[in-house]
Amino acid sequence: MNGELRNGSASVPQPRPFGMGWGRAFLLRHRLGLSARIVLFALALAIAPLLLFGLSTLTETEAELKSAVNERVLATARGLMDRIRLVVEPTRTALVLLRDAVDDPRVPPDGKLAMLEGSLRGLPAVRALRVSVAGQSPIFLFERSFKASLDHLRPDLETLLASVEPPASGASPWQVRTSAPLRIEALDRWLLPLHIQFRAPLNERRASLLAYLDVTDLIRQLGREGFDHPGGVWVLDETGAPVFPSRSEPGTGPPLLVGDMPDLQSSGPGTLLATPFEGADGTSMLGAFAVLDFPPWVLLVGAPERQAYGLAQRVREHLLWWLVLSACVGLVGALILSRRVGRPIREMAVVAERVGGGDLGARVGHVSRDDEIGLLGERLDWMIGELEQGHRQLDMLAHQDPLTGLPNRRSVLQYLQRVLPELDGETDSVAVFFLDLDRFKRVNDSLGHGVGDELLRLAARRLSEKLGEDEWAARLAGDEFLVIRRGAADREAISRVAMRLIGAFSAPFYLADVELQLGSSIGIAVAPCNGIEVTELITNADMAMYRAKELGRGQYHFFDAELKTCAVRKLRLDVRLRRAFERGELEVYYQPQVDIDSHRILAAEALLRWPDGEGRFVASPGEFIPLAEETGLILPLGDWVMEAVCAQISAWLLRGAPPVTVSVNVSSLQFRRSDYVGRVCSALDRSALNARHLGLELTESLLLDDVDLAIGRMEQLKEMGVQLMIDDFGTGYSSLAYLRRFPLDYLKVAQEFVAGIETNRHDAMIVGAVIALSKSLGLNIIAEGVETAGQLAYLSERRCDLIQGYYFARPLRADDFVALLERGPIQTPAFPVRLGA
Repeated sequence: MNGELRNGSASVPQPRPFGMGWGRAFLLRHRLGLSARIVLFALALAIAPLLLFGLSTLTETEAELKSAVNERVLATARGLMDRIRLVVEPTRTALVLLRDAVDDPRVPPDGKLAMLEGSLRGLPAVRALRVSVAGQSPIFLFERSFKASLDHLRPDLETLLASVEPPASGASPWQVRTSAPLRIEALDRWLLPLHIQFRAPLNERRASLLAYLDVTDLIRQLGREGFDHPGGVWVLDETGAPVFPSRSEPGTGPPLLVGDMPDLQSSGPGTLLATPFEGADGTSMLGAFAVLDFPPWVLLVGAPERQAYGLAQRVREHLLWWLVLSACVGLVGALILSRRVGRPIREMAVVAERVGGGDLGARVGHVSRDDEIGLLGERLDWMIGELEQGHRQLDMLAHQDPLTGLPNRRSVLQYLQRVLPELDGETDSVAVFFLDLDRFKRVNDSLGHGVGDELLRLAARRLSEKLGEDEWAARLAGDEFLVIRRGAADREAISRVAMRLIGAFSAPFYLADVELQLGSSIGIAVAPCNGIEVTELITNADMAMYRAKELGRGQYHFFDAELKTCAVRKLRLDVRLRRAFERGELEVYYQPQVDIDSHRILAAEALLRWPDGEGRFVASPGEFIPLAEETGLILPLGDWVMEAVCAQISAWLLRGAPPVTVSVNVSSLQFRRSDYVGRVCSALDRSALNARHLGLELTESLLLDDVDLAIGRMEQLKEMGVQLMIDDFGTGYSSLAYLRRFPLDYLKVAQEFVAGIETNRHDAMIVGAVIALSKSLGLNIIAEGVETAGQLAYLSERRCDLIQGYYFARPLRADDFVALLERGPIQTPAFPVRLGA
């Protein structure tokens, strides 16, 4: 944007070097720096609150430690319980399957005995089987290797094995039951009897089967686990008596009295419980009890409570010592830190507060320290000095335009706010000249912002050179300048000042090897008669400047009440126009374009109207169309007109009306849109209309803004079949070189030339020349604004193709137009035409 502050336009202040001697540099490099000392003190001080926090949460910490110990004990019990199940459960299952196989009545007695002998090979942990038949001696079947190792003990072994009786109570006799384990001391082996009752009799007598499961390895595992655990592991029966010791020392009993075991059987098999209990010797113990479903044992994993919870007690003792030590270290560190660091930092904080309050002269002064705090004090003084210098620069930039060097908008507002209240009656006045450069935007867009910025500097310099006494200039924004004159005598004197300012830009500017002709337009407002408020006065001068541009640029115009009335009306009209568009109150009219020979309607121009519902119009198109272009409403409005026209033509064709081509006026804002061709195509597709029935009227200025872009768009539309024409040909910057490049179908002769055919020889010659030019280029010609028979005769002699104007018809509503179209040739008093001609 023109006039913005460029990077590098103001120098960035660089820090000035500090004089640091070799001694200070050496100290800072080799001594323990302040940062390290502050870290050490901060760590010491941080220990105290951390320990206090730990003390406050000691109970929770102890609970968590005890919970962790309990979980460990329970995990041990759970693991041992799984080991017992892994040893016993497969044999239990196998015995049930063996019993069912033997019970099969199809198996003869000898086959049953052979089946039992063979089953020992499928039960690797079973060392012997005993078959008991009522009224008979038991039959013993031994595993081969076990039998070989016990030959010399066989009589005694059979007596020992025969002494085992099934339990008197417990599970159903058809299920597997256990008895107390047997120990064969000669072989250091433990055998667990497993009982099961046959359902079918053997030799017509009740019989049972007893398997001796070798659990020696299980007992050894329990013994090893007992040595690994801080306490011990015991296997108890339902009464709390040990089934067999878990340690290698024989005779080692559980650490609790038999009657003190908690009631676990009511909880059901699989229960795990961690609970404290009192040992047989009065020691407080922590135990994990696990209830097995088979065998019906209770597994106890125990440890002395002091040994299990020793970590929590040690944490409590150490915490107290750390608390005392941290408090002492923190107190000493705080005193040292306060003296060495706190006092100079407080002094610098006072200086910073004074600077924050606006006292940029405050300084820390000399700080006799060779560490970071001394360096911080010096740096703070330097920063305050740079801030003071920067404040002066900002104050200058706040009141001066960096591009031109003139006072800026803020400065001129402050000046007017100071001057206007000082006006003394009608004899004292202030004239405000609102100056805008003509054609600056085109230069800026075509040659670039760099050239535009340089052009603004030259314009500001010329303006400053033309200022008289008691005159003051400022740049508002872009290419807008403001000149203030104090003590303006009268209107004539103010006009002379305006002409002098306009003359400042009459000579061309030379930039980038290009001669540039700008010019300026000026709006004038005088205080106090045109306003006493600053904003009101500048706004009034701005409105007068736009009026000067409308009158032809390079002029000046005084503000008057009518300008404000027009501005207010324009604002209200904009609001009403938007509301009317939203409510669908706008309407498309159609003005016929008649063939000059047959007087038949071959085409029409779509014209937008704003009816008030009572036969009149709210505003003329010449008033609300430019307003729509200025506010951007022309974009949605133009899309709606295109859709409405395409739909209306399609409806007429479906009705059977003669085909016509209807042309639509295109705004430059619409044509510049990148998707304009797509929007036209979409409107045609939605109405299913052939593109040859649609025409687009383009102005010369629109096409010459960007010739290459215009030709590209026109060629796309031409390929679709859309009819293209230049509206008001001859009123713009006509160029024959460009005209032959445009893919056109029609030229429309401007109405102002047609109106002067009978009264102005030059206008008639221009019209004739345009018709001849179009014929030579192979283009059709439309004459616009034909109202008299003399005009029609002149155009007919020169073979103009189509006539548009009040001579044949005014713009009509859609229904009236189609009725006239279907009626055939138009009859006029000047040219009566016979039907069929």
